[in-house]
Amino acid sequence: MSAPPRRVVLYTVAHDCPLCDEALAHLDSLRAAHARAFALEVVVVDRDPRLAIRHALRVPVVEVDGVEVLHGKIARADLERVLRVGTQRSA
Repeated sequence: MSAPPRRVVLYTVAHDCPLCDEALAHLDSLRAAHARAFALEVVVVDRDPRLAIRHALRVPVVEVDGVEVLHGKIARADLERVLRVGTQRSA
């Protein structure tokens, strides 16, 4: 029986954010290559004052299974490492 997909949340902003666009492109590419590895949710922090206070100055922010793992300039290699795509994760 395989493990359920990991839950990944990308916190971003509605206005121009090249770092957010780059992080989303990396996540989309990884999700396409490893379809069952994770589920992706994109949250725009501008729409929630609490999230804006928490994340707005550090976007993009990536959470994996409820734990913040990356923020700011996010490299594809870092996403591969934290998501452990292509490898078996322990239960």
